[in-house]
Amino acid sequence: MSLVEYHKKTNKIFSEFGCHFHNAYEIYHFICGDADIMIEGKIYKLLPHSLVLLAPGILHGIQVNSTKDYVRNVLYISNKDVIPERLYTLTNIVPDIRKDPSKAFIYEHTEAFRMDEFYYNIFQLEIQPKEFKKTFEPIFNEAFLAQLNILCCTLKPADAEFRTDNKVTEIVQYINQHLAEPLSLDQISSRFFISKNYLNKLFKQYLGTTINEYIRYKRVAIARQYMIQDGDSAMTAALRVGFSDYSSFYRTYKKYIKSSPRDDL
Repeated sequence: MSLVEYHKKTNKIFSEFGCHFHNAYEIYHFICGDADIMIEGKIYKLLPHSLVLLAPGILHGIQVNSTKDYVRNVLYISNKDVIPERLYTLTNIVPDIRKDPSKAFIYEHTEAFRMDEFYYNIFQLEIQPKEFKKTFEPIFNEAFLAQLNILCCTLKPADAEFRTDNKVTEIVQYINQHLAEPLSLDQISSRFFISKNYLNKLFKQYLGTTINEYIRYKRVAIARQYMIQDGDSAMTAALRVGFSDYSSFYRTYKKYIKSSPRDDL
């Protein structure tokens, strides 16, 4: 596992979502507090012991609404940290960004599965001597993924209530379904009969970014998954998500992924 944060706690209010995405799977375990999570423009109220599964490239952010104790665990799992057999298992339970670019699964009332103990064990492993960690890390990883699979096979994803502007949801879905086609602020504002200024204002409010930034980031995020999981060349992946030339893909990839496409081949 690439990184674990166990019982990270704050008593501060975060009035903005701080929208971001990761190049790894994120298994987010909400313990307690008064917080909402934004996922691709949809805002969900978090219930204690909710588990949120996010694929690489899913735009999201947390908003903390009061000074009550906000406590959560997070585990980040990169593709390279999991053996192929387990990666297949992981992609079966975490929404695939290539097939559903804006979806995340939320499981509620997960107390019976004692996920907190699994996070704690992996956290303890992180602070052990190097040789001990190297020996036992595969065992701890297997145990976590096994328990996660049991949870996902036992519970159904929650039909969590969300609030957002319906127009934002509609536009996000349209973009994600047409990434391989030419997309621009002018074209989208014309299609949805919204002024360009108001369209960008909506995206800033609900997603924390402009519409053009969202399109570029989503394209490289999905292209990366095509390269890693489908074995596409960088050029093939770039064309599949709507880039017309490799140089613009390369620059955008470096900006958002912080590495070159060659590093992921």
